[in-house]
Amino acid sequence: MYINNQLYIDDVERLAALDLPWSTLDGKNILITGATGMIGTTLVDVLMRKGLNKIFAAGRKKAAADARFADYLNDDRFEFVSMDVNALNVDEFSERLKVDVIIHAASNTHPVQYATDPVGSIMSNILGTYNLLELGRRLEIDRFVFVSSVEIYGQARGDDDFDEKYCGYIDCNSLRAGYPEGKRAGEALCNAYIGKFGLDVVIPRLSRCYGPTMRLDDSKAMSQFLMNGVKREDIVLKSEGLPRFSYCYSSDAVGGLLYCLLKGAKGEAYNVSDSSEIMSLREIAEYIAAISDRKVVFELPDAIQRAGFSKVVKGVMLNDKLRALGWEPHDDTRSGVKKTIEILRSIA
Repeated sequence: MYINNQLYIDDVERLAALDLPWSTLDGKNILITGATGMIGTTLVDVLMRKGLNKIFAAGRKKAAADARFADYLNDDRFEFVSMDVNALNVDEFSERLKVDVIIHAASNTHPVQYATDPVGSIMSNILGTYNLLELGRRLEIDRFVFVSSVEIYGQARGDDDFDEKYCGYIDCNSLRAGYPEGKRAGEALCNAYIGKFGLDVVIPRLSRCYGPTMRLDDSKAMSQFLMNGVKREDIVLKSEGLPRFSYCYSSDAVGGLLYCLLKGAKGEAYNVSDSSEIMSLREIAEYIAAISDRKVVFELPDAIQRAGFSKVVKGVMLNDKLRALGWEPHDDTRSGVKKTIEILRSIA
């Protein structure tokens, strides 16, 4: 298991004990792209704990996989697959891999990447998704899970919250648009494969996620606040901190993904978000400062950070549809933030 901390182990065991139709995965091979990412890491840990199937963990960097999955490298149920989804040779992999489920979670996911790798940010969600859908079609897989994002909703048109049918404004003529427009196009591709080939696709839309498996250099505001807290530094706020978003602790997001995988309806999208308390960025910064006995300080972002920042100021996701499947978050923002800091301090 990636993190040898009892709080994290408890999260993994709780997810593995969810009341889900796990037997549908018996003997099934699962390909997970973005396996070394925040969501992919915990997902691999949970599925390995269940022991129902073989996991193909796909990524571009073997060293990262070796570090994250050291406990599984000699396990026959685990195999690392070196894969760049944007350059995937579908002919080769359709002969080489025998998989029944594909979970596509590979994507640039934080502002510095959006600004410094804008082409990669859009193409992993368009070309990469096309390649994997085509792979799934050829292998006649049972289910394809496209991990999408709250970003597809864009800017709220007023004071609306986002249900799965909502569509807000995105300025497509901007560098920052590559990520949300890529996710929108990726979802459209999924629906095209449903319509033309009958492929079974389900789409979890993740809110802004955080947790102990995040990249320690993640440039999202929440991640930077958390690392300030881990290091017992003042919390650096690079704006007035007014935006209010839905968040989700990473283990709860993995739980939502599992509900989509095992209970979600073909062709449907599901919001994965904690809806208990919607805190502003400033309120989150102040909470982390309080539990770390530090203070909030203000700092102007540099040009790269500014280019990658979202202009959205409100992004609250309704999660009724996913709750109707039986999912509910275990942690709210305060408990998830506190747990993340405790776990990361223990492994620092």
